[in-house]
Amino acid sequence: MKKTTVCENCKFWNETGGTDDGLVGECRRNSPIPVTLDGAVDATIRFAIWPATAQYQWCGDFEKRPMETKEVIERMAMIEKMEAERKAKKKAS
Repeated sequence: MKKTTVCENCKFWNETGGTDDGLVGECRRNSPIPVTLDGAVDATIRFAIWPATAQYQWCGDFEKRPMETKEVIERMAMIEKMEAERKAKKKAS
């Protein structure tokens, strides 16, 4: 397993918070799992949960997360800045 193929980098992983040990999230690869809790004597609570995972965990269904718009904009700004610096340096020479 490569460090890049962990839950944090998977397109199916949804970060939900963090702990002292790192980020935690939900795997959205498959449908939520039905859960039943016995509440009061005359009530049963039914709901569904997504599997919870830590950011560094992994499975065989990994698919790379596409870059988000914010990341693309930040990278483009960095490239434009580097290009402007390169042109300014060349012009000063």
